[in-house]
Amino acid sequence: MEPQLFSTRLTEMFEVPHPIAAGGMMWLSTAGFIAAVARGGAMGFMTPRSYGEPEAFREGLAECIALAEGNPVGVNLTLPRYHATSAPNREYLAIALDQGVRMFETAGAHPGGLIEAIHAGGGRVMHKATQFRHALAAERDGADAVVIVGMEAGGHPGLNPHPAPVLLAHLRPKLRVPLAIGGGMGTGRQLAGMLAMGAEAVLMGTRFLTAAQIWAHPDYKARLVAATHDDTTTAMESIKATWRVLDNATAREIRRMEAEGDPKFEDFGAVVRGTYGRDNAYVRGDAEKGLLSCSSAVGFAQGVEPAEAIVASIIAEARAALGRLDALRVAPAGAAVSAA
Repeated sequence: MEPQLFSTRLTEMFEVPHPIAAGGMMWLSTAGFIAAVARGGAMGFMTPRSYGEPEAFREGLAECIALAEGNPVGVNLTLPRYHATSAPNREYLAIALDQGVRMFETAGAHPGGLIEAIHAGGGRVMHKATQFRHALAAERDGADAVVIVGMEAGGHPGLNPHPAPVLLAHLRPKLRVPLAIGGGMGTGRQLAGMLAMGAEAVLMGTRFLTAAQIWAHPDYKARLVAATHDDTTTAMESIKATWRVLDNATAREIRRMEAEGDPKFEDFGAVVRGTYGRDNAYVRGDAEKGLLSCSSAVGFAQGVEPAEAIVASIIAEARAALGRLDALRVAPAGAAVSAA
């Protein structure tokens, strides 16, 4: 683990040395990966819905805690916006609290009573939002921290048209609670820059997709390693369910349907369901099938490496970025100059 370089309100709240959060990724934020993030000194959030049933999640969480070797782990509680049924978040929460988890990431719809329930169990909650009004509402309702994600974020960035740094610059003066920033983040240079602008952590997802502990198929990871910053696109904007994904055959077909008509969600069929991408890309390795959440940070992946090494490289880059800033600073007028 890299030595601690920064101390922010979020490193203190997460009880981790590094201001990096691995946001919950459906199907992929499972025990081995989240434990590796924890061992690297960052905060990772497991996704209970990736396990299907609460009891399977209970077993997975116990495994994750054991693999984390005493480092804290978190749990993601997603509140679906576009699905007919809601995940049993209260049951997931009870399981997590019972096993000693105290840090939670909520995402999707407004967390409502979940914030109160998390606090009642002694936990803390960071709510992920895509709009200012949602971030401010979460703070008003008791969220301990907020993440704001820009339009370049992989997955569902909402209808927000602004990139992450613009959102951060405008939102930071309006919030009292700690603020994290997400969207295309994948380097230590970005981390240093976002902290300088007032963020207290960065949220990363795509940058971790090629982690060795991510269980997905090697051919899928090879496709990501070969990708550049130009290899993402958006789909489903026409039904106000924007999804930033890998630019593949499925994404191009969805965009064609949107350009040629006025489709509804059901018109897209099974190819837009998460299980389609899981079964074809993550399980079988066919990265041309499925809407596969991905941001331009995919271009930072140079190979498959342990999650701990990814965190370490980001912190090393941030340290180098700080050194570059020091070298650019101009000494105040009249300051003594040391002899060569």
